[in-house]
Amino acid sequence: MMADVTFERPTGDRRVGRLMESVPSELRDSFSDAQREALGTGTWRRQSVDIRLSFPFFSDRYFMTIVAGRERRPGLRRKAERVFHPLGTVGNALFMGAVTTVICSVVLIIALIYSSILVP
Repeated sequence: MMADVTFERPTGDRRVGRLMESVPSELRDSFSDAQREALGTGTWRRQSVDIRLSFPFFSDRYFMTIVAGRERRPGLRRKAERVFHPLGTVGNALFMGAVTTVICSVVLIIALIYSSILVP
C-alpha cells in the first residue's frame, strides 16, 4: 500500500522546502535570511529530454535517467562535475558495452530475418 504520496509537480518553493528539510538542522539554522531567499530564486526548468526508468534486477531495483537539453550550467560548475563525476569509470564502460551489445544483437537479428525472407 502506498503511503501519503502526492503526484503534483513541485514548484520552486516546494523544491527549496524539500531541500531545506534534508539539510541537518544545525546547518539549516546557520543560513541567513538573504541566503534562504537566494535559494528560492533559482530557475528550475525542465530539460527537453527527461527520461527516468526504474526496473527490477534480481532482488534489487535499479534506475536509469537520461536528461538532455541546452547547457545552462556555468563553466566552473561543469569543470567541478567532470572531476566528481568522471565519464571513464568501470560502471560506465560496462553499461556502454551492454547497450552496444543489445543494439548490435537487434541489428544482427533483423539482418538475418531480412536475408532469409529475400533469399529464394
